[in-house]
Amino acid sequence: MKIYVCVDMEGIAGIVLPSQLRQGESFYQEGRHLMTEEVNAVVDGLLEAGATEVIVRDMHASGFNLLIDQLHPDASYFMGASKIEDRFPGIDSSFHGAILLGYHAMAGTKHAVRDHTFSSMTFIGMELNGQPIGEIGIDSLLLGLHQVPVLLVTGDDKTCQEAEQILPHTTTYQTKTAWGRHSALMKSPRKVNMEIKEAVKQALFNQAQCLPYSSTGPYELKVQYMSTDLADAVQTDGIHQVRLDGLTIVYKDTNLVSLFSKAL
Repeated sequence: MKIYVCVDMEGIAGIVLPSQLRQGESFYQEGRHLMTEEVNAVVDGLLEAGATEVIVRDMHASGFNLLIDQLHPDASYFMGASKIEDRFPGIDSSFHGAILLGYHAMAGTKHAVRDHTFSSMTFIGMELNGQPIGEIGIDSLLLGLHQVPVLLVTGDDKTCQEAEQILPHTTTYQTKTAWGRHSALMKSPRKVNMEIKEAVKQALFNQAQCLPYSSTGPYELKVQYMSTDLADAVQTDGIHQVRLDGLTIVYKDTNLVSLFSKAL
C-alpha cells in the first residue's frame, strides 16, 4: 500500500506564532523540530497499519523545513519548492491515498490559526465555481486528478471543520483549538504524536469509503488580491482572465491544472 503525505506547518501541534514558521526567525528551529516529530509519528502509524511505501512532501514555503538528519528512515521525502503544476512530485494512480498533515483553514476563516490561501501577503480569498476554496480543497482536487483520495486531514479545529464539509468520509484529527490568528488552546505535541498514529490507522481502515475529490468543469476561479497593484500585474484579456474590480480577477479554463497555474 502506497501513501503520499503532504505536510504543511501551520497546523502542526505546538505551532501558533509566525516566528515558528519563517526561516531566520527566533523560534523557527523549534517549528522544524515539531514538524519533523509529527511526520515521524505519522510514518510510524502508516507502517504499523500496513503501508509498504510512504512518500512525504514538504509543502511549507521553501519546501525545505524538515530536519533531514532526524527523519524516519523508512519513508522517502520530496523537499524543495515547486510550481503548482508539479505540486506533488511522483504522484500517480498507484497511490492508495494521501494525507494532508498540519494544514490550515482557508483565508478569511474566523479565529483560525494562520488562516490563508497560499499567501497571506497576496490573496484575500478564492472561490471556485462560486464556492470558497482553500488549500485543502485545491490540493484534494489536484490529488483527485490522479485518482488519489484524501484519507486524513489534520490541523486546528477550523481546519478539520473545513475538511469535513468537502470531504465527508475523510478522517480528521485536531491538533489544537484555534483561538485567533496567533493563539490556540494547545494539546501537548507528545500527546498528539501518540494520538495521531491511531488517527492514521483509523484513516487507513476507512480507506474504502474515501473517493477522489473532483469537480466538473468548465471552471471559474475568482481571486481577490490583497492590493490593487497585485491585480494590476495580472494580464487580462476579458475572456479567459477577467478583472471584475480593483482587487478581483476571474480566471476561466477547462483544465484544473492550467487554471491554478495561471492564478498561483
